[in-house]
Amino acid sequence: MVELAYTYDGAHYLRILHHGYWHPRPVMPSHAFFPGLAWVATPVRWLTGSDAVTVHVTATATAVAAFLAVWGATREWTDERTARRAVVLFALFPSSMFLWAFYSEGLFIALGAGAVWADRRGRHGVAALCLAGVATTRSVGILVPAVIVLARVIRQRRIDRWALAYAGAGLAGLGAVLWTMQVQVGNAFAFVGVQGDWGRRVSWPWSSVSQGIDNLTPKYGTVMVPALVARNFDLWAVALVLIGVGYLVVSRRPRFPMEAWMLGVAMIALALCSSVLASFNRFVFADWVIYPAYASLLGRLPTWWRRAAMLALAVACVLTAYALLGRLSVGRFIG
Repeated sequence: MVELAYTYDGAHYLRILHHGYWHPRPVMPSHAFFPGLAWVATPVRWLTGSDAVTVHVTATATAVAAFLAVWGATREWTDERTARRAVVLFALFPSSMFLWAFYSEGLFIALGAGAVWADRRGRHGVAALCLAGVATTRSVGILVPAVIVLARVIRQRRIDRWALAYAGAGLAGLGAVLWTMQVQVGNAFAFVGVQGDWGRRVSWPWSSVSQGIDNLTPKYGTVMVPALVARNFDLWAVALVLIGVGYLVVSRRPRFPMEAWMLGVAMIALALCSSVLASFNRFVFADWVIYPAYASLLGRLPTWWRRAAMLALAVACVLTAYALLGRLSVGRFIG
């Protein structure tokens, strides 16, 4: 079970940890992945010399940070009770299992939600550091500082020094990634050209959904076909994220700030327009703004309705997670 933490995407991050992007594989090379997680894990690897310890210490630390950041950002947007409920939903979401793997979800969520939390608390320096970091975790990470800067400018109707600082921080993080790829691969944008190895290309969102439906009965040789339970969950995840983000737009009690729904759209748009729905349950899990949305929505229900809804969600999520883990434990790809 220990080695399951660095299978699939985890194996790529482990390769980056050991070798960087030097000598890339001819098919599905590791420079499709941003190096932020490997950079965070590097000091642990130096200290311990163990892959297993490094992977699990890093995964645990980033997971704890993600829980704290989701709670903090939700509390700033709403209230303490909603924040606690959001954390419960975050934990229940079946794809939260990837928090214990050597995947970038934990770090991405921790830094993105942490930036929102710090900004709302007036800790602008901390927010800037988080925004620099989130831009190194995955390609969509650069959209997080872009959204926060845009929302700040619209809200204040001017460009202040912190808007400039946040933009600079995001560009600095992305610049570090591009420079690394330029030096080690010879192409700063090498991560773009290799997406075809995973069957991904820019498409209309309904094309990705259609591909996800086709995955329920895939033809032989189709690229990126997860286990059946994950294929079904990927489709359910489309509705979950659309409803959650939609609620952030229309809610008036509480009224969420504009960056909430803007972040929700930014963090899922690229995945939804990538022609392949495989792993979509992971991308929706990382779109952390849906947890405050559903926590707020549940809070509007009468007490007994809310308790029944939470129980039903808990049962459904636990059973789905159990099925996903069962598939993963026998070597089937789930996300």
